[in-house]
Amino acid sequence: MITWTGRWAVWAAASWTLLYVASKIHFALAERIGVTGGPRVAPETYLEYGPGEVARAQWANAAAGLLMAAVVLASLIPFRRPLPRRTLAALLWSCAAMAAAGAIGMTAGALFAERGGALFGGYCAVWAVLLCLASLSFHRRRRSIMKQLSR
Repeated sequence: MITWTGRWAVWAAASWTLLYVASKIHFALAERIGVTGGPRVAPETYLEYGPGEVARAQWANAAAGLLMAAVVLASLIPFRRPLPRRTLAALLWSCAAMAAAGAIGMTAGALFAERGGALFGGYCAVWAVLLCLASLSFHRRRRSIMKQLSR
């Protein structure tokens, strides 16, 4: 059984992830490097990309964000077998770790390298917390599922 706080955390994390996807789609359509609220991108950085490669990279990032949202929403499925549960748990915690790494990297870069990106660092920090809450909710549900199976 999923508690209302667990369900809330999953939907909040998935929604927060979709904001990232929207940013990536916006940047893909504009053929720009970066992310909303992220660090400033030097104009010479574009020289490293061929025609259309910037948009393709941003579309790939958007697809990765959609995959992450799907993983988070999949945590609402009541898996009873250990292998799918463990796999999903590992994916959820990996998503949370990536968001936490983004928060640390962006915030540190904004504070120490003065390259900007503090806004996206804060966004990633909230994202990491929401993903951790969703992961914890999924982990805690295992006990209630095992109790139901033992009856």
